[in-house]
Amino acid sequence: MSMRILMNDKNLRVEHITTDKQMNRAGQITKRHRHPVFHLMYITEGTGRFTIDDRPSKAEPGLLYIINPNEWHEFQGEENSPLCNLECTFLVLDDQKQPFCANFFDWAREKRGAELPEFMRKGPIPVPPVMQPFLLEGFQRLLEPSMSYVTPEHLSLMVMELMLRTEESLWRIARLDTGGTRPSADTVRVLKQYMKAHLKNHVTLEELSHLAHWTPNYLCRVFKEHTGESPMGYLQRLRMAEAEKLLLYTDLPVYAIAEMLGYEDASYFARVFRQQNGRSPTHYRII
Repeated sequence: MSMRILMNDKNLRVEHITTDKQMNRAGQITKRHRHPVFHLMYITEGTGRFTIDDRPSKAEPGLLYIINPNEWHEFQGEENSPLCNLECTFLVLDDQKQPFCANFFDWAREKRGAELPEFMRKGPIPVPPVMQPFLLEGFQRLLEPSMSYVTPEHLSLMVMELMLRTEESLWRIARLDTGGTRPSADTVRVLKQYMKAHLKNHVTLEELSHLAHWTPNYLCRVFKEHTGESPMGYLQRLRMAEAEKLLLYTDLPVYAIAEMLGYEDASYFARVFRQQNGRSPTHYRII
């Protein structure tokens, strides 16, 4: 089964070419050229100069470049501040397995029935810090070592997920740019997604505050206004819901479940679970 995506009213096949984390790029990286592939490029460190279809820009951390098929492009990195970036390259193919010259922004308009701001088409696109984890997770999944052993269909699916994350990020940025959605609502939504994706990690209020660019007190107040609970209370509820599933549907020992959910002390995990459910993890499992 080949994975398909709807673009220009056509069901097109997505073919992954490569995903890389490119480091310490200085001087002339590529000369002016074009080819029938998409590039999604996110700058993580350093500075440089990118030119896309004769539109020059300064490349710096937090910028997203979307390069459509057959757009002319060339890249340079600064010698005293070499570029580091994530890059996913892929094709979309028609039924004859020929590259299809689609446009990412036209696809976004087709999906939502609305036009993105013109500055996005001219690029690059600044990604606010609070939105970066959501976008970067799509790149990181393709960079996991285990992805070297999956099928081409699986890789296509992961590329499509990155495309959807990118498209969703563009619309969130557009809403903030036009004032169509309260920034706090988008920020809380992204923080909730971040916590759900990091149940196994030691997430702190300070870490969340850094992502949101808010003070801890302000974060707690705004988060409670939108959800009715504190950030750490919300995170604990997510973990306990996951613990219930693991206790019911796996044979993992309690200490292993505790570790999987970010609790270093299994006895503390058991106390929290009892407070939440009225039963110990062991008793919950056998009832």
